[in-house]
Amino acid sequence: MVINNIKDINLILEKAYKIAIQEVVKDNGELFLERLTNNQFNLLFKIISNAESFKAIVTVLTTSLVKKIENPKQDIRYHKKELKGGYSGRTLDTKFITPFFKKYFSRFAMKESGWLTRSIEQPHPFTLKFPGKIRNKEVKQAFLQILRDIEENKANPENYLIALFILLRREIIRSGALLSRQVLNKKKDLTINQIIESLKEHFFTRYKGAGASRLPVVAIYSIYEILIRDIARYKGKKLIPLKSHVASDIKSKEIGDVEIIDKKTKSIFEGVEIKHGIPIDFLMVGDVYEKIKNVSIERYYILTTAEPNIKKGQEDKVLQLINEIRKSHGCEIVVNGLIPSLKYYLRLVHNLDEFLDRYSKNIKIEASTSTVIKLEHLEKWNEIIKRLKI
Repeated sequence: MVINNIKDINLILEKAYKIAIQEVVKDNGELFLERLTNNQFNLLFKIISNAESFKAIVTVLTTSLVKKIENPKQDIRYHKKELKGGYSGRTLDTKFITPFFKKYFSRFAMKESGWLTRSIEQPHPFTLKFPGKIRNKEVKQAFLQILRDIEENKANPENYLIALFILLRREIIRSGALLSRQVLNKKKDLTINQIIESLKEHFFTRYKGAGASRLPVVAIYSIYEILIRDIARYKGKKLIPLKSHVASDIKSKEIGDVEIIDKKTKSIFEGVEIKHGIPIDFLMVGDVYEKIKNVSIERYYILTTAEPNIKKGQEDKVLQLINEIRKSHGCEIVVNGLIPSLKYYLRLVHNLDEFLDRYSKNIKIEASTSTVIKLEHLEKWNEIIKRLKI
């Protein structure tokens, strides 16, 4: 077929991608997708429809398909060299597949390799009995069934690969349309309560995938963008851009989800740690102290969407530790509910529309640079915003 006899991995990927793009331009890929049986399409669609939450599966599937095209004699279920007759899927992924995804499908690209995921890296072949604990059983079975289809039913890996790229490209187009959609028309007399209720709905909706914990972080960051400009306390201060949600504070050498520095001294002025649905407890305050004990910082907020804000029975213990830190270090640690804090901050904002504009813009930026904030979060926000229109 079109990619047959190509042995160069990059050429296999580029050729399949080129064909996929041509098919999408021609008829949204519909005619090509008809080459798959209904069962094959359904298996592939289950994976693509969950691609934001299971990037590792998409990556490993792509690696497997490319390896089968490059070497038809290889049983691609044996993805480790220590398995008899196996090959190094991780090496192939790290060297070729993930860089290719970063170039063409960045939203779905792994940082290094799909094989770094615990549920994938196990030294067992990808048969239907594979013990890896992939969270979504349907996604797991779809992945394993595709490899079985190729090895036992002699299904064409090229059709699967091109179809995979077609569906990924369609997802990119769909997400691009959503990201560029103008969601907010100005509404007169917008109230703080309307905004707060809208944010609560956005935070607490039950989504299919993870990532909602990032939404309160973006909300606080968006309000700080305004406060840093308008409030006297923050004169001469700078808001640091949001760091990656998946980067640990230790590795990134940053002390919170939101940080403000002094422009002149470059020292940390204020930090904010944000928890979603988790009450603040004694250990949490202790962890914050470990991050700031060698840092000169004036104030640190620990905010949570949980109610009550402090874990029941630990109120006195938490406040005692806060007082001890204040005496020994000098930093004022403030624990509070995120919703009451937002309500207070919004009272300081002259134009409430500006906050909504900034929040809308920032969740789009987050969604375009990673898959922590997902399309379902954007879709929900668009739905909420529509109700605030005139």
